[in-house]
Parts: sequence; C-alpha cells; structure tokens
Amino acid sequence: MFTMNIIEYYYDEDHRRLSVEFSTDEDGDTFYRVLQLGYDEVKYYSPEIIDEVDLEDIDENFIIELIEQYLKENDLPEEKTL
Repeated sequence: MFTMNIIEYYYDEDHRRLSVEFSTDEDGDTFYRVLQLGYDEVKYYSPEIIDEVDLEDIDENFIIELIEQYLKENDLPEEKTL
C-alpha cells in the first residue's frame, strides 16, 4: 500500500455521509483526493463493527484503515489540484 496524509474528515449526521480529503505519497504537494461514503458504505468498509454514534469519535487511524479497506475493492478517487 502507500502512505496517506489525511487533510480533513467530517461526518455529516444530517445526510449520513463521511467526507474525507486526503493525499497519497504519489500525489506529493500537488494533488489531493476526496472520498465521500454514505453510512452503509462506512459500515461495509469499516475495519471494525461500528454504528452511527461511534462516528462522532473516529480518529485519523480509523480513517486510514477505512480507506485501505475501500481501496481493496475500488480505485483511488480522482485527483484534484491543490
């Protein structure tokens, strides 16, 4: 796998969506990526059993593990210029 830099993440309780902005070591300082997952997708890709209340206390390590699980079945999100 590759190194990830988590720029920002936020769980929107009203819309039940997790939004993560991150970059990879191959992106350098030029690009970043945005991953948006609905609650059911977060549950599916989560490395541990999780419910919506737990999403209030997630940390960067959880986000990295979640992205790693996501990438086992999906490609990286499209690059965006900084």
